[in-house]
Amino acid sequence: MPEPPWVRYEGARFRDELTNYKMANHPFKTHPFFGQVERGDAPVSLVRSWVKQFYPWLAAVPVAMAERFANCSWDPQNDRYRRMILDQLVEEAGDPKGKEPGHPELWLRFCEGMGVPRSEVHAAPLFPNTMVAIDDFLYTNRVNPFYVSAAGSSEPPNVELCARLLPAFRSHYRVAESHLEYYRLHVTADVEHSQWIGEIVAGFANTPEVRKQMWDQMLRGFSIHAMLVDGVVAAENGGAGKAK
Repeated sequence: MPEPPWVRYEGARFRDELTNYKMANHPFKTHPFFGQVERGDAPVSLVRSWVKQFYPWLAAVPVAMAERFANCSWDPQNDRYRRMILDQLVEEAGDPKGKEPGHPELWLRFCEGMGVPRSEVHAAPLFPNTMVAIDDFLYTNRVNPFYVSAAGSSEPPNVELCARLLPAFRSHYRVAESHLEYYRLHVTADVEHSQWIGEIVAGFANTPEVRKQMWDQMLRGFSIHAMLVDGVVAAENGGAGKAK
């Protein structure tokens, strides 16, 4: 039986194994919901429910980036990694001087394009799955070294997902171009973020123990994203996903 990747490989080679596995197995790639959206088979009501639950997740991303930044020490060897995390944090949250909107704002504009007013998004109760997914996401970024939490990031598969869904929302769901900036941005922006994540992982994948932590964090990220979507699907089908 071959040794697991965290034993066989290190550095950039391990990074490549981690990324390849993530690209092939992340829920963005494998969950039926996203395939249904891509084909236009997902009911509009289901997509609208999803966009409302995904907003609080996106709103938590800058907080998670701040936790990751706080865990990156001021040791000189971490200078460039700290700049990478800070750059992503600012992009996610939005330029503090108001020059560029943050990603949560872009998502609200997308919600409006899907026929969901932002007031309805803000007022939507969180499903139990959404609450647990957000809590776990923030927790893992708070307690783990920044290079371990980075290994669980979803940027690489998100580039592919956004490239698949952008034309679907244009053609199947008739979302106006003015409401699609979130997807247009992520087709390009997350390419750079993915490179940064890869640099962080490769730079610290030096021992089997750390590499195993990184691999486990990746799998935990899979569970978080699957949980978020499963809650929406269950609620739409009258199951236990919907908050009372």
